[in-house]
Amino acid sequence: MEKIHYDVERMGMLLSDIKKYFDDLETMDIRSVEDLHDKRNFYAVSMILFSLLNRVFDLGSEVVMTRNLGIPATYREIFTQLQKKGVISNELAKEMTGMVTYRNLLSHEYHGITEEKLFTLVKNVGHIRTFVQKMQECIRTGN
Repeated sequence: MEKIHYDVERMGMLLSDIKKYFDDLETMDIRSVEDLHDKRNFYAVSMILFSLLNRVFDLGSEVVMTRNLGIPATYREIFTQLQKKGVISNELAKEMTGMVTYRNLLSHEYHGITEEKLFTLVKNVGHIRTFVQKMQECIRTGN
């Protein structure tokens, strides 16, 4: 199998941004939905998660295109294409596809995001970490 050559500079930039957003989110120290009653926390966490999801989707899209799996027309297609080729599991594809809904809420329907929905996303950030680790593995191994 031929080794895949990723744009190391682009991937490094994406991964650096993602790490920064993960670090920023940890700094917020959101432990319960009550922590989001403070509007500063609510809006800061909203923006961090929106930025994080955008960069993670960019990362996934880059992997899809570099692997010549096509050009995803939607964010959801990123994960279905990676799943179809066995790059990520069905479960991870399902979890990440669900993240698209949150990203769209944060982007287009921000008036509809509640403290509870935002906290659910905070609790599910582990799925995002798993996806990023899987993409890092692909980049590192050239698969």
